[in-house]
Amino acid sequence: MLIPDPIRPYVGLIRVALWVGLAGGLFVAGCNHGKDRQAEKNQVEMAGAAKQTDAARAEAAENLRAANACGQLLQDVNRQTQASIDEAARQKAAAAAAADRAQAAAAESQRRASAAEKALQAAKTTPVCRSQLEMALCDSIPLL
Repeated sequence: MLIPDPIRPYVGLIRVALWVGLAGGLFVAGCNHGKDRQAEKNQVEMAGAAKQTDAARAEAAENLRAANACGQLLQDVNRQTQASIDEAARQKAAAAAAADRAQAAAAESQRRASAAEKALQAAKTTPVCRSQLEMALCDSIPLL
């Protein structure tokens, strides 16, 4: 093809401009493609982060539920322990009262036994009582 003479000096410039335009177009298209790929990667990462966040929230909720259940169990154990302590204190007081009553009864029995022993010794010194004490009783009557 024949190029007219007035355009001939500018053909090199036009070619360079076309190459620069083509290179610029390819550069812009490549940048847009890179932005699209980066946006896709970002979406994938955001979706993964959202899944991890949801999983962490679910795990935290489960841990909170377990902690609340443990707290409730500890409260139950504390109540049972306090009830056992209270019952042990009541039984200790009852045992102390029973021991005091038994000690008083033993002292009373000891006092009565001492009084009976003194009465027996006094009866042995009296001749009439002594003769009655030496008398043999019926074998069929048990002595208490």
